[in-house]
Amino acid sequence: MLLNGRQQIFTTTEKIDESNILVELTYAVQAHLRNLSEEEYLYWYRRGVQPVLEKKKLVREEINNKVLQNLATEIVTFKDGYFLSQPTFYVSRKNNKSLTSKVNKLNDYLYLSGKADADNDIVDWFHTVGIGVLYVESNADEDTPVKTYALDPRQAFVVYSRRPGNEPIYGVNMVVSDTMTYFDVFTKDTIYHLQGGFAQSPIDTTDRPSYATPSTVTSTEVNLLGEIPIIEYIYDRNRMGSFESVISLLDEVNMEQSRRSDSVESFVNSLLVFYNCQLGKDDDGNDITPQMIRQAGAIFLKSIGQEKADLKEISSVLDQTQTQVFIDDLLTQIYTIAGVPFIGKSGGGTSGNVGSAYLIDGWQTADTFARNTEDLFKKSNRRFDKIFLKILETKNLVKGIKVSDIDIKFTRNEMDNLLVKTQGALNLKQLGLAPEIVLARSGVSIDPEGDIALSKKYIDVAFGDTEDKQTSVETESKENDTLFQAPAKGLTPEKTEVREEKNEANSGTD
Repeated sequence: MLLNGRQQIFTTTEKIDESNILVELTYAVQAHLRNLSEEEYLYWYRRGVQPVLEKKKLVREEINNKVLQNLATEIVTFKDGYFLSQPTFYVSRKNNKSLTSKVNKLNDYLYLSGKADADNDIVDWFHTVGIGVLYVESNADEDTPVKTYALDPRQAFVVYSRRPGNEPIYGVNMVVSDTMTYFDVFTKDTIYHLQGGFAQSPIDTTDRPSYATPSTVTSTEVNLLGEIPIIEYIYDRNRMGSFESVISLLDEVNMEQSRRSDSVESFVNSLLVFYNCQLGKDDDGNDITPQMIRQAGAIFLKSIGQEKADLKEISSVLDQTQTQVFIDDLLTQIYTIAGVPFIGKSGGGTSGNVGSAYLIDGWQTADTFARNTEDLFKKSNRRFDKIFLKILETKNLVKGIKVSDIDIKFTRNEMDNLLVKTQGALNLKQLGLAPEIVLARSGVSIDPEGDIALSKKYIDVAFGDTEDKQTSVETESKENDTLFQAPAKGLTPEKTEVREEKNEANSGTD
C-alpha cells in the first residue's frame, strides 16, 4: 500500500444546517474512506500484521521462515514515552501572583478531567496512524466539571473550511453497532444525530470499524457549549505516523532476517547427491529410498562399473557477516529517518564528551522531532484551552483567565546534558541577563516564571534584588539622558564652544 499521510477533509460550505447536513456528511465520509483504509493498515501493521507474513518461495517451499522484527511498535513506544514522559501542565505567561494562583487551580481541574490519560491515547494514535482525536464535554459533577476522552480516529474526524486559517466547521463521531451506524455531528450551534447502513469494509480483520453512509437525521439539539468539542491532533504536517516514512525499510529488514533463517535451515537440511552408485535393497528386498536413508542416518553404497561410488551434500551458506552489515545499514537509516536514538551507530570516538554522545547517538535528532510535534500539539490544544476555560468560566470555578495568559509545558530531558545547560546558564548570568531569560534560554527550567516565584529569595541572592537593579537602571538611564541633552535653542555646537571660551577668558581677566 502506498502511504503518504492522511488527507485533511475540507468543505466549501460555511454554514451547516438541516437542509445540507446529509449531503455534506456523505461527501465527508467518502473523503474519510481513504484515511480509514490507511489507518487500518497502519493500525494492524504496528500490531504485527506485516507483509513478511505473506512471504512465498518458489524453490524448496518447505523452507519458508517468516521472521517478524516488529520495529514499528518499538518506534511508537519510544516516541510515546519520550514525547510525554510526564503529563502536560499549564504555566502562566505573565509574572502575576494572582494569575499564578488561578493557573494552579486550573491544573487541578485539568488533572481531574482525565486529560493526562486522554493525551497518552492521543499521542499513541497519532504516532501510529498520524492523527489523534480528543473529545471534550461539560460534566455535572462539581468535582470534575470537565471530562475529556480520546476517540478512535478511524471513526472520528473534523471537517475544515477552505478559507484562510482552515477553521473547523464540524466534527463527526461514528458509532458502529451490529445492524446500524450512528453519526453525531457537532457544529458550533447545533448537534445532529443521524443513522445509516453499512457500505463496505476496507480491510478484512476481525476487529474492524465498518464503513457506512448516513441516510436519516433522527434528531437535533442545541450545542450549549458553543464550540466544536472534537479536536484533531497530528504528529507532523503531512499527517503521517511515526514509522510510516520507513515502512519499506522495515519490510526489507524482515525479509533479510527471514532469508537468513532460511539459509541456516537450508544448510542443516541440505540435499544429498548420489554419484555413480546404487542404493541397494533392504532386508525385505525393497529398493532403498532417500527417505529411508535420512531416517537411518547411514548408508552402504555399491559402485557401478569402474567408477567409485560417492555421496555428497549440496549446501550453500549465506555470508552472515555481509548480511549483518546490510541489516545494520538498514537499521541506521530507519532510526535516523524516524528520529529515534540508535546506540549501535555511535561507534565510540566521543572521548567521554557527553555532548558528542548526545549528538552521535541521535538524541538531539529525537529532541528536534519531539519539539516539532510539540508545536503542532500546542496549536491543536489551543482549541481545547478555549473550551476548557469557557466551561470553568460558565460554572464560576475559575474566572478572569484568557487563553493568552497560559501556555502548556512538556516535561522532557530535565536532567539530560545538565552540566552543559548549567554552564550556559552561568555564562548568561555573567552577561547580566534577567533570571527568566537565563533559565529559559539555557534549558535549565521548563517553567522559568514558576521556578523563580518558588525560589525568589535564592534568586535575589544569586542575581541581586531585581527590583533594586531595575531602579538603578532607570536612574542611570535618566542621568545619561541629561548628559546627552540637545544644546539650547538657537545654539549650534560650534557656537556653544565659542561661548565657553569667552567665559573662560572673562574669568581670567577678573
